[in-house]
Amino acid sequence: MSQTVRVSDRIQLHGAAKYQKNFEGDLNPNRLMVEYNFTELALDNTNKYTPYLDTTSTVALGANGLLLTTAATDTKTATQSQGGIWWYPNTMAPAVEFKFKIDVITNVAIFAGFSDAVSEASSLLPHGIETATQTATATDSAGFLLDTRQTLAYFNVVNSLAAGSAKAFTQLDSTHVPVADTWLVLRVELDASGNAVYYWNGTPVGYKASAVTVGTPLIPFFGIRNNSGTAHVATLRYVRAWGNAP
Repeated sequence: MSQTVRVSDRIQLHGAAKYQKNFEGDLNPNRLMVEYNFTELALDNTNKYTPYLDTTSTVALGANGLLLTTAATDTKTATQSQGGIWWYPNTMAPAVEFKFKIDVITNVAIFAGFSDAVSEASSLLPHGIETATQTATATDSAGFLLDTRQTLAYFNVVNSLAAGSAKAFTQLDSTHVPVADTWLVLRVELDASGNAVYYWNGTPVGYKASAVTVGTPLIPFFGIRNNSGTAHVATLRYVRAWGNAP
C-alpha cells in the first residue's frame, strides 16, 4: 500500500479541525514558501523589499495591500521586487504568484513575474511593447506584461533569455484583459530546465520552452508604468513564491 496521499483539488477542514490542533508530527516540506501580505507597520526597504520610485512615484502601504502610484507624468514607473535575487531555476524550480488590481486600464503598463534585477532605470519595466516591437531590458526574465502602447491592449506572456538573445512575447486573446479595480491573480512557474508555465486566475494560458537561463538567480518583480500624463495606481494584495528547498 502506498504511503503517499495525493490531492488533486484541496483539503478542507471541518468541525473542531478548523480551530483545534489538526496536525501531528514534524512538517518537513520539499518546497519552501515565502509570502508577502504587506500587513507590517512600515516597509523594510533595506532588507526585505527594493522599490524604484521614478521622480514622484510612490510605493507605500495602504488599504488592501501595497499601493504603487506612478508620477502624473508620461513614462514614469513605480516598481517593487520582493526579497533577494536567489531563486535559481535549475535547483529550485521556483514559482511566483501575484494578486493585484489596477485603478484604470488605459494608458498603462504592468509587469508581474520573475526578473534578474531588483529594479530598472527610469521609464522602464523588465519588458515593454510598443505597437508590435518588444523591448526586453531584463537579461533573464519571465512574466506577464500588459502595455497599452501595443496595437491590441491584451496581456502577453513574455520572457528574455541571456541578454535578450531569445526574447519573446505571445499575446493572449481578447478575454485576457484586466478589468478596472478588479482583482487578478497571475502566476509563473519555472522548472529545472528553465521552461515557463503561465497561469491566469488559476488556469494555464501559456508555455515557453527555455524561457530563462537555468543558472541565473531571479527575483519576484512587480511594476506599473504610466503611459500618459495621469497618475495610475496598482494595488498589490500579496506576493507568494515557492521553490525546492536547497
